[in-house]
Amino acid sequence: MQKNKITMIKFIVSSQLLAKNLHHVNGILTTNKSVPIVENILFVIENSSLTLIGTDLETTITTKVELSESDGDGSIVIPGKLIVETISSLPDVPVIFTVNDDYSIEVSAGEAFYKLMGFDAEQFPQVKEVEDEQTFKMPVDVLVNGISRTAFATGNAEIRPVMAGIFCQLSPEGITFVATDAHRLVKYHNNTVKIDKEAALIIPKKPLLQLKNILQNTDETMEVSFSESRIRFTLNTITVTTKLIEGKYPNYEAVIPKNNTNVLQVERQNLLQKIRNITLYANQSTYQVRLKIEDTKLTLTAEDIDYSTKATVNLPCVFEGEESEFEIGFSSKFLQEILSNLMTKDVVFKFSHPTGAGLVFEMKDQPDEEDVLMLIMPLMLNN
Repeated sequence: MQKNKITMIKFIVSSQLLAKNLHHVNGILTTNKSVPIVENILFVIENSSLTLIGTDLETTITTKVELSESDGDGSIVIPGKLIVETISSLPDVPVIFTVNDDYSIEVSAGEAFYKLMGFDAEQFPQVKEVEDEQTFKMPVDVLVNGISRTAFATGNAEIRPVMAGIFCQLSPEGITFVATDAHRLVKYHNNTVKIDKEAALIIPKKPLLQLKNILQNTDETMEVSFSESRIRFTLNTITVTTKLIEGKYPNYEAVIPKNNTNVLQVERQNLLQKIRNITLYANQSTYQVRLKIEDTKLTLTAEDIDYSTKATVNLPCVFEGEESEFEIGFSSKFLQEILSNLMTKDVVFKFSHPTGAGLVFEMKDQPDEEDVLMLIMPLMLNN
């Protein structure tokens, strides 16, 4: 492919500022043998600012950096892994980039000097815009909480693509995030983010996790724009645009049991630690743990008959049910994930019967602007 001619560009930028922004963009890069250009980062220099663009063809992350000095405008594609690791290794010093007309790039930083080859910016995929968009604002912490609480429960893309994303429902009553893999389900609702029209979007997990990493430790408000096929998140100089997953999300409300007359309250961290301890003794294919619940005592049992291992632990609880005791089995791996993604001191389990799904809630003194429901399917107990 013939290269387009470029003029020489020179600019100076803080190493720490550049490293931080390169890290944001680098998170979406992936190995692609059929389109290798996406393993690189597009640098666009214009009006004393540097725009960095990375894409995996489904998702594009763009961020802007103010330059200390610049001479000339233009664009160049730079090898992603090479430039990210080079800049990340530098102390806090000014970095001088010189882009030559033969696409060679010289980088000077203090006593260090590097030379590498770039590529024609014309080869880089164009960013697909969100057309006919609807826009709303939301606090960053609501989005981060929604992603954090649900992402672990998403399913396998190869089996059911729609379940590999996080389902997002928007309405005048608030915003709801849902994820399920058919073994567990998480529903997180926040009533502070409201939109006039109702909308249902299935957002891929990968860009959401990258967005969560970028947005950590900020209490600002971001802008969200979406259409039928794409969604864009914008905060200050950072933009994440991704393709929505097509298809109809499962009717998750239908699998949530309604008549749950057996209620268990237990201290979350104590239960989590006990489950971690006995998991070593569980069957390593099912990770089954048996919960035997009585009035004020919860007994956990894990065993592997093939290896003659067994562990039993007790902990205090509060139980109210139709029977004097109740037994049910779960995957200890799934239980650990659920308990790790709840925040309160105590949690409440609600059961309908030993072969029905268990619901897990945070124990709160009074309702607030958010609530989370976690569902876990049981394992058949061998008596």
